[in-house]
Amino acid sequence: MSVLNRIIATAALTVMFSPIALASDGHAVPEVSCELKVNEKYQSYDVDGGNPDQLRRQMRQHGTKWDDGATYAAETNWDIRYGYEVAYEDGRCYLKSVKTDVDIIYHLPRRAASSAHSELTVLWEDFMRHLKRHEFGHKDIAVKTAAEINEMLGSLGSFSDENQLAREVSRRTEERFQRMKEAQIAYDHDTRHGESQGAVLPDQ
Repeated sequence: MSVLNRIIATAALTVMFSPIALASDGHAVPEVSCELKVNEKYQSYDVDGGNPDQLRRQMRQHGTKWDDGATYAAETNWDIRYGYEVAYEDGRCYLKSVKTDVDIIYHLPRRAASSAHSELTVLWEDFMRHLKRHEFGHKDIAVKTAAEINEMLGSLGSFSDENQLAREVSRRTEERFQRMKEAQIAYDHDTRHGESQGAVLPDQ
């Protein structure tokens, strides 16, 4: 049986591993085939201006409005989906294979060519390098969570029936998603939404 779940809310990396799991009663289950795929996409909005103040004004106008009422220059969205196949042996059920997909979408500003002043270009490129560094940190947290889910499902063990298995999968994945949500919030708090990482466009 195949089960697909979607839990939140393109270069691809694929990692496969096959851990050996033990059931709660100590019985070994066959190796679980696990696959993790990460897809990244970029979306841009244009900003134009002859000085940093004009560019900052454009980012405030066209950037991402968040729940706290502020508008940010960039945003990273993640969508994590996991699915698994169930097998049966000796009256018990277990996971035969697990597949987790992570879709990452970066929303970033793009400076128009008409505002290509050399000194401002240097400031902008430095700002974008640090801004992307911050957004990649959000991606890393999401991918780490997906990898933990894969590893957890791959070593889950066997259960007396499929409903019990599904409840345990749901409980454990929800725990990891809650921890990820807290980690994402803490990351923004600790970095002041990237300011401490240099994601600030200074005056000329």
